[in-house]
Amino acid sequence: MTTGTSSGTSGSPAPLQITVIGCAGSYSSAYSSCSSYLVRTSSTAVLLDAGPGSSIELQKHIDLAEIDAIIVSHEHPDHWTELPSLYHAYRFGLARPHVPVYGTAGTRLLLDAACSEATAYTFDWTTIDEDSTPKIGDIDFSFSLTDHPVETLAIRAESGGYSIGYSADTGPGWSPEAFAAPIDLLVYEASLRIDMEELGIPHISGRQAGRRATSADVRHLVLTHIPPGEVHDDRVAAARAEFAGPIDLAVPGRTFTPASV
Repeated sequence: MTTGTSSGTSGSPAPLQITVIGCAGSYSSAYSSCSSYLVRTSSTAVLLDAGPGSSIELQKHIDLAEIDAIIVSHEHPDHWTELPSLYHAYRFGLARPHVPVYGTAGTRLLLDAACSEATAYTFDWTTIDEDSTPKIGDIDFSFSLTDHPVETLAIRAESGGYSIGYSADTGPGWSPEAFAAPIDLLVYEASLRIDMEELGIPHISGRQAGRRATSADVRHLVLTHIPPGEVHDDRVAAARAEFAGPIDLAVPGRTFTPASV
């Protein structure tokens, strides 16, 4: 199991890796935009979620022209509202049409309401659900419906015998066990403090993330989506009490590479 900082476009990506672009929960913090992650192999680059402001960090790691596709987990604004800015970049800056974008039906409705020309001129939109299994380059993707007020899809990426999972947003009613195959490295939300677990908020705590990662035989846990102002180390301590494997925090610019199966 190895972790490290991203080397941007100059490095050679591992068989499968994920770079944190934005990881703040619900709204941007002083050091991070909202949810966005770059999944790469040596030949393919896919952006998972596009939270507001995320293209700033994104361009430190990859040229926008090199992104093969974008996948958006759900319609809450902290996960997709950089799409209009990316549309402007692709249409007017790079003159690149037919950028593949995959997302839920609800996200498409909101994007069209905010920027209808995006799907008319630049984004080739594919509506996905929990049964979708797109292959983008050499990465196979599958999805699982999470426990959240709107249709929200957890994402599993697999390539070359390696697997990475991303929970998106979820309450305690979802577990990574929902994926038929195991996950080597799981980026799992940990929005709540332990004292908030019984309040009915549709997110989970570090403790709950640790328990579910253990049940699903996850090898490496990365905690994310922690709201600004919260103590990140508390989430790690809560997860560590339930999960024996390696635990890390999502930090913008950090790249994680799973161990092989």
